[in-house]
Amino acid sequence: MRLKLMKILENERISKIKEALKIKKVYTTVIAIALVITCTSIYFALENDVTITVDNKNQKLHTFSNTVQELLKEQNIELGKNDKVLPDLNSKLKDNMKIEVKRAYEVNLVLNGEKRKIITTQDTVEGILKENKITVSEMDKVTPKLDQKLAENKEIKIVRIEEKIVVQTEDVGYEVETVYDNNLEVGKVEKVQNGSYGKKEATYKVRYSDGKEESRTLVSQNTIQNPTNEIVKKGTKDFIVTSRGETKTFKKSLTASVSAYTAGFESTGKRPGDKGYGKTRMGTTVRPGVIAVDPKVIPLGSKVYIPHLGMTCVAEDTGGAIKGNKIDVYMSSLSKANRFGRKNLKVYVLD
Repeated sequence: MRLKLMKILENERISKIKEALKIKKVYTTVIAIALVITCTSIYFALENDVTITVDNKNQKLHTFSNTVQELLKEQNIELGKNDKVLPDLNSKLKDNMKIEVKRAYEVNLVLNGEKRKIITTQDTVEGILKENKITVSEMDKVTPKLDQKLAENKEIKIVRIEEKIVVQTEDVGYEVETVYDNNLEVGKVEKVQNGSYGKKEATYKVRYSDGKEESRTLVSQNTIQNPTNEIVKKGTKDFIVTSRGETKTFKKSLTASVSAYTAGFESTGKRPGDKGYGKTRMGTTVRPGVIAVDPKVIPLGSKVYIPHLGMTCVAEDTGGAIKGNKIDVYMSSLSKANRFGRKNLKVYVLD
């Protein structure tokens, strides 16, 4: 009986030991599973999926890097002096984060007529202008357009357009008023009254391109002072009264330098018996009343009244020294010619 009881007790003890081992095994398994789950969670917590864009190329990465800077170092991505990274290098990496590396490049900017170089990471004209704090108005001309993308060494040209209202005082021209006077010889003009400019206030809308005037439009004008016309008298009298009381009409009058000549050697270089001695340019024989003229001023054959001489002469001769408003009057002797000398006289070319 006692042996049987001891055997029962032994079996119970063994059964309890087995039960305890079974429970320990379960606990160990649970702990192992928990550890695996914890490690896996930590792994996935430390790993980030990011997208990085470099030179307009996108790349998806799995990384354990902590910051943007560490990621770039991990991927061997080097930055130039003026390159930019978004977000910045010290930013903590997050899952599904997008990172962009913007490479710096050089463009030419023409502003106010001056050219300079700009180093930028912006990819549009508008972005470059904002980056450099350059403002443009709606009137300004920007080439290329603001939304245009640029590349290395391309040019941006800005022409500043400005419109202003300009008020200025201007002269108003005067007219010349002609009064015809029959008491004044034909061809004569006398000023009766001087003309003077008036004044007006003119308002313009002026358009400037890079500070230089491009166009102006008259908006309004207001006369401040009226101009005064110039008045002149113009002669219509075409006749003269000779010393003999005769009335003669004339084509024109002029003041001429009048001298005298003879048919002799002193005036013509010819002597009696020489060919052409005593003959005029028209082939007539020289005589009192014949004059030598410049045919461009007084046509040959014209009758010319010379008040100083009190006689009407005929233009039949010419001379090498008779040019312009010059006249040579024929004299019958050298002494008379010398006494006459040279005078500035009024002469009339008759009808």
